Amino acid sequence: MKVYVTGTGVISSLGNSTKEMFGSLIEGKSAVRPIPAWNDLNGLNCRLAAPAAPYDNRILPRTVRRTMSPMSEMTALATQQALTEAGLSVQEMDFSKSLLSVGSTTGSPIGLEEYFQKISENKGVQGQSGTAFFKVMNHSVASNVAVALGFNGAVISPSSACATSAQAVILGWELIKAGLYDIAICGGADELHYLSVAVFDSVYAASRGYHDSPSATPRPFDKKRDGLIVSEGASIVILESEHSVAKRGGKPLAEFLGGAYRCESSHMSQSNEVQMHHVMTAALERSGITKDQVEYVSAHATGTMQGDAAEAIAIGNLFGKQVPVSSLKGHFGHSMAACGVGELIASMQMMNEGLLIGTRNLEEVAPECDTVMHLQANRKANANITLSNNFAFGGINTSFIIKKI
Repeated sequence: MKVYVTGTGVISSLGNSTKEMFGSLIEGKSAVRPIPAWNDLNGLNCRLAAPAAPYDNRILPRTVRRTMSPMSEMTALATQQALTEAGLSVQEMDFSKSLLSVGSTTGSPIGLEEYFQKISENKGVQGQSGTAFFKVMNHSVASNVAVALGFNGAVISPSSACATSAQAVILGWELIKAGLYDIAICGGADELHYLSVAVFDSVYAASRGYHDSPSATPRPFDKKRDGLIVSEGASIVILESEHSVAKRGGKPLAEFLGGAYRCESSHMSQSNEVQMHHVMTAALERSGITKDQVEYVSAHATGTMQGDAAEAIAIGNLFGKQVPVSSLKGHFGHSMAACGVGELIASMQMMNEGLLIGTRNLEEVAPECDTVMHLQANRKANANITLSNNFAFGGINTSFIIKKI
């Protein structure tokens, strides 16, 4: 049984629709800018970020918004986009055969700061809002989106940091293939907060050297890369069984061939090229294709010294220099839980438009990354099958494969 992507939705640093986001990628735009409010934070070495484009949360009813932080708002809006593109109505869904698989790295960091700040100031729980917990619980995004949609089907909330939405969509594919569901709403979201930046900053993984030239960072695979830039947003796809698509006369946008997730258990933050290789080969096996059929690789590469090198080695060991490779993090920044599905959507657009997007800010390939065919500029190409990687702290590695219709 085939599984198709039938709808997409995006709130991102490069635009608030699939069309707007991809247009920004074609133009080579950078979303990175200074965040002046962070200048007075002691110990924070990175004061750049890639905020989401402004969006109108008033589209959502006030009764729904009161339990939402920005990441829940963004996900609800992205989900509405995806359902509209798919031609689906939640009210008409068979909830016994429908799944919502959406997650985030943590509960709202904005909400968590406010929550504990009040505890500190008031020396207790006095003054806490009655809706505070609904913003900070780990499944906040999934629950809030379900309430906003009136969705009564199965809900799962993966939380695997930067691999969250990739794992969410692979889970959706697995459960549709198993025959448990016909439709899966899959994705992830994170909101921008300095605590997220501080996590990467503390392990020397955030960019520090480009405050005078923000658009010059991050620099995936580049000799002068010095770390990642945190972004935010939400990305959603609708997965659907071929039976469901045929029954309702839906229009497939791409075929989701399959994916895999594996744990690298030797280190919490250092990537391992051997395990990266293993998860890519597992994705190929589960998708029923060979490495020679892959025509583009969407790399996770965030601009970190160790991570980019490990991924380049892993991809090179599998594909050599036969397949074009690029990372979109130089445009977007790193949207953490949203990045996997966001890059899936961008890869779909590339295949449909016959245009591969090059890695922004990749001016001189670092010697340790010179193991693959790097795309340093946009290139016209008729790629039919794409492999996409996402790797996360805690050793969570993911890889999935999509095919042009």
